[in-house]
Amino acid sequence: MKLIFVYILLLVVSIDPTKIRKVNAAKSQAKEAYNSGDYKTAIERYTYIMDSLGVIEDEMTLNLANSYFQINDTTSAAGVYQSIAGSTKPRIRSNAQHQLGVLNHRQGKYEEALQNFKQAIKADANNTDARYNYEMLKKKLDEQKKKEQQDNNRPKEPSEYAKKLKAQAEKLSANFKFSEAQDLMLDGAKKDPSVMYYGDFIERLKNVVIINKK
Repeated sequence: MKLIFVYILLLVVSIDPTKIRKVNAAKSQAKEAYNSGDYKTAIERYTYIMDSLGVIEDEMTLNLANSYFQINDTTSAAGVYQSIAGSTKPRIRSNAQHQLGVLNHRQGKYEEALQNFKQAIKADANNTDARYNYEMLKKKLDEQKKKEQQDNNRPKEPSEYAKKLKAQAEKLSANFKFSEAQDLMLDGAKKDPSVMYYGDFIERLKNVVIINKK
């Protein structure tokens, strides 16, 4: 019992009330600056708390990262977000991952951004911003891959036969014979794959035919 009492007494003595007041005052100033949009002051106060007073909390770190983000200091923001991307607190981890995704997206690192958004959703399924950005970016990347695949499958140059067929199809289109023009191109593609060099033209014909049937 004596030992416990001595331990508690030492613990109480080790707490510096002056430091506690400094920390609480700095926290209050930092939060007030952050909430009012004075991000430079918020950065100065949060940095002081962490570096000079040695108090590091995930919530403050997130606010510090957001402050850097707001003043467009993306390098500092990324570093601070990264430091809490593995936080044990789901909300903090989710927000940090989401913001890293936003930064990666701005830099054209779309695959990395997609993974960040995915991790943000895993951490917090209620993060609607992360879910929206993930779905939009995934759709964009899927469409991009599909187009690249189509471009790779498309012949680099059309044959003379394909060129003549295209000219005939354009004449038919000019006379509003879109269905005939489409059939001409599709039949020609069976004989000569290079006709698909004009895949966009064939697709437009297909769309017009569908519209005319409605």
